[in-house]
Amino acid sequence: MHHSRNSLQGRKKLRNHPNPVGAAAGFARGRGSSPPEARPAPATPRDPPGPAVPPAPPAQRGEGIMASHPSPPSPVDERPRFGPLVLLGLQHVLVMYAGVVVVPIVVGAGLGLPQAQIADLVSVDLVLAGIGTLLQALGVWKFGIRMPLVVGAASNGIVPMVLIGSTQGLSTVYGSLLVVGVLWVLIAPLFSKLLKLFPEVVTGTVITLIGLTLIPVGLKLIAGSNPSAHNYGAPANLALAGFTLALIAVFYRVFRGLLGQLAMLIALTVGAIVGWLTGLGSLAGVANGPVFGLLKPLHYGALHFDIPSILLFLVIVFVLMVEASGQGLAVGQVVGKKVGPRDIANLLRVDGLLTALSGVFNGFAYTTFGQNIGLVALTKVRSRYPVAVGGVILIVFGVVQPVGRVIAAIPQPVIGAAAVATFAALTVSGIQLLSRVDFNQTGNLVIVMLSLGVGLIPAGAPDFYKQFPFAAQVFLKSGVATGTVLAILLNLLFFARRKRQPEAPIARPEPAAKLSQS
Repeated sequence: MHHSRNSLQGRKKLRNHPNPVGAAAGFARGRGSSPPEARPAPATPRDPPGPAVPPAPPAQRGEGIMASHPSPPSPVDERPRFGPLVLLGLQHVLVMYAGVVVVPIVVGAGLGLPQAQIADLVSVDLVLAGIGTLLQALGVWKFGIRMPLVVGAASNGIVPMVLIGSTQGLSTVYGSLLVVGVLWVLIAPLFSKLLKLFPEVVTGTVITLIGLTLIPVGLKLIAGSNPSAHNYGAPANLALAGFTLALIAVFYRVFRGLLGQLAMLIALTVGAIVGWLTGLGSLAGVANGPVFGLLKPLHYGALHFDIPSILLFLVIVFVLMVEASGQGLAVGQVVGKKVGPRDIANLLRVDGLLTALSGVFNGFAYTTFGQNIGLVALTKVRSRYPVAVGGVILIVFGVVQPVGRVIAAIPQPVIGAAAVATFAALTVSGIQLLSRVDFNQTGNLVIVMLSLGVGLIPAGAPDFYKQFPFAAQVFLKSGVATGTVLAILLNLLFFARRKRQPEAPIARPEPAAKLSQS
């Protein structure tokens, strides 16, 4: 009965204590009750047991009983059900597909290759892009950032590939890619140490700049890339793009759960069907060509190594490393997960590995894309596994060529409308980050003002640097690279004397709709 009176008094203390949770933890640690090993046996029926008081783990002392609950998994590591997983992966592929296939088509046309060889380049590009996307999403050892990022052929590599290929042959191009790819992997850890140069104001500027420079890519898909063409800006194309954008807005407004997350894919599908029915696209060429595309190592002969060509590609590599680092920081802000130097090094190693493989399998210089980051922000699905499925889909498209030809047959105004929406969403993510910057400090204002202004020059005036030497043009024509470097330099100019740079806080992601409940 003595124990019964003590139990009753303890329960009264807990009920009357201003912080019963903390009091419970305190009693469990021995303050206000006997030690756990000295407690009597469980109460008999004459002495009914009081409410259980769970002990607090020693490692979480002072955090109360909630400390015993495991923390929820990061949204990046959530695994949707199989059905939604495939559809979400296809959605990522559709958003970035045009950016993947345009490089081999342009390079092949620039070198005057026959249609069959261009088709082989497209197949190789899709397979390597799929492998890179899988590595970035899932990660293997020190390769892959393990984030929802996709990989594709870098448009920055078009000019040197055409220049070197037309004068010295593709064997020299691929010999150079093999060398710079290996160097890329080796210097990735050193380059990632520069991450401390990306405080909040620089990161927000880079994300905004990436989005703004990508929007014209979508606009060119809608209106056309040649202003002198007779069908440039055709009203029918603009109407189809406007219809697709309207569908995207309506579907995001009306749909919830899984359908809301797939609004982009549904709008693309409906827009493509309307385009085919109205004659703005055609499926006639889907049956033409081989069924399977296979990688052909050293298809253009033994590799040739030329030092000037390698140096030219190294300039491209520096630009791509700057851009890819910005993509890694951008996706970290969107998914709400901190990205450190080790993550950036893992990201860069994948790009270098794929570029080295391109030297053997006749591919291109590869880089981590930012095309799908806006889609992640729109859908609120931050899991990396749909992107991994997207990597598998890219490989299938590269091997089973008719499937890829169906996707390629989607009218460009439809793809362009989806691209404009996703790139604008990425821009908004950058603006949200910049909204937390203290613009009462003149330095922050100047950093954003000049970096955006200079970084947007290539998008607004493509021939602005026409009179510069070719090597300088390679760097200056990348608005993201010039804007990023300028933002870093200006930040050092204004804030170098500070002992600690203002770091970019990680935005907390809004909870995504549970796919399993849809």
